[in-house]
Amino acid sequence: MPSLFRFKTRPRAPVRNPYHVASGSYLNLGYTEMTSAPTCRRTTEPLAPRIVDIRQLNLHQFQPLLQTESRAWLEDLHWDYAPSAEMISAYFVEKRLSGFALVEESVAKGYCLYFREGSKGMIGSLFTEPSVSGTDRACELLAITVEALFNFADVRRIEAQLPHFTVSQIGPYFRSRAFQTYLRQFMAFRLGINPANRPTANSRAGTGPQGVQGDFAFMPWDHRYDREAAQLLHHVYQNHIDAAVNNQYCTIAGTTRLVESIVRHRGCGDYLQQASIAAVHRTTGKLAGILGLTAVRPGTAHIPQIAVAAGYQGIGLGTAMLRNAFEKLARAGYTEVSLTVTTLNSGAVRLYERMGFRTFREFGAFVWVRP
Repeated sequence: MPSLFRFKTRPRAPVRNPYHVASGSYLNLGYTEMTSAPTCRRTTEPLAPRIVDIRQLNLHQFQPLLQTESRAWLEDLHWDYAPSAEMISAYFVEKRLSGFALVEESVAKGYCLYFREGSKGMIGSLFTEPSVSGTDRACELLAITVEALFNFADVRRIEAQLPHFTVSQIGPYFRSRAFQTYLRQFMAFRLGINPANRPTANSRAGTGPQGVQGDFAFMPWDHRYDREAAQLLHHVYQNHIDAAVNNQYCTIAGTTRLVESIVRHRGCGDYLQQASIAAVHRTTGKLAGILGLTAVRPGTAHIPQIAVAAGYQGIGLGTAMLRNAFEKLARAGYTEVSLTVTTLNSGAVRLYERMGFRTFREFGAFVWVRP
């Protein structure tokens, strides 16, 4: 993952800034045009790093950076990024990406992408080569990307979650631009090793999660439950810290997109329908809880969403769903489960820690709202 970054909150004078934005069709490839003859020669001095519109690069210049990022995802975040890298490459070739790249000696050494969804802008990626040292380069990429979003008058909100960097590395820049900062944790659980699968005294007596499970039917979360799941998420996350981090939770339309992203569009890996859970209350027939599972690399599953309806919280349903999911995953040959959680969601953090999850990386979520 990236080296330590420290950001300057004051912009430097242009004459001291070693990076510049190349706009339009300009792309400095290191050749100097001679006035005395219609020939070109290669400059002998190394080119200064520069930031360009990412659409000015070709795939040959950009592909090695994506390969390096894929290795970082696999080694540091336990995630096979190859499918996402393939999609980014396809969009790159079609010139459908918006963002900027740090270029040195005609090769991309870092990049930052942004997207727009209605009145919301999102910073989708920020990555730099491990060989890129210092703080200014990542800062420049962020600054130019944020300014590009600021310049859209209809953008009222900007969100970013950048797991390759810690809050101490990029938080100072975001705070200097009036972004709110939320610490998030990447957690993992080793199936069959941690104490989560061992029954507690309460569960043996029938009053814990195992006893609770008898009141609910744990069904595979298939398309029949998608609409109810979106409604459940909307109601559960009203006035919740995660709604501040991701405002999709604030509307039914937003949670519908979240559900579709998980179960239909591989937004968080390959959806594991048979292992995912829709907990239906046997007496009322209502959807009481959901737990989504995806496969993110061989042997590793991820929980992109878990939620329990308000009327069924505090009785151990969440714990019962997790244990049930662990059993299914273990039978299917998985050895690890990961998830992300906002640190301020302290109740969830305590639950995951009791179940045996351990934090292996912390990163930031950053949110800006136009005054």
